[in-house]
Amino acid sequence: MTAYADRMTDSSPAEPPAPDDLRALTTAYMSAVRARLAGIEDPVARERAARLFTDQLLPEVARAVKDVRIAAVGELRQGRTLKEVSQLIGLSVPRVDQLLKGK
Repeated sequence: MTAYADRMTDSSPAEPPAPDDLRALTTAYMSAVRARLAGIEDPVARERAARLFTDQLLPEVARAVKDVRIAAVGELRQGRTLKEVSQLIGLSVPRVDQLLKGK
């Protein structure tokens, strides 16, 4: 991978960990989902429920969270250059621009 491609990613080794409350909520949520799926006795129904979760529900959650992220980057952009925003959040200028365009 090139140095440029490395800068295009959303994470870096120095990135701070997610706030503890979000990590705890996510862990509790995933535990509840796994328990619910494991409680479905019929393997066909269990597979279909797991597929629903991975194919429809998770992408919906990801889209909703991405919208929050895009709004936060947009808020940061007010009165700042792309370079300033990129430095604040630790992303490349092209990645900040992509987020502002909803990508």
